Amino acid sequence: MVNWFFWLAMEITLIFFILVMILFVLQWIIYSRVEKTMLHYDKQHYAKGDDD
Repeated sequence: MVNWFFWLAMEITLIFFILVMILFVLQWIIYSRVEKTMLHYDKQHYAKGDDD
């Protein structure tokens, strides 16, 4: 019985670890796309010469 609960706990831990890795990669992709968009916006903003 203890062996069964041990493997159940290991599987749940592995699932959580995989989900954390997936969420980390997705967050990294979102951050890089937002950064790219903001850099593009800043380049256009300063090229027009706006003082805002």
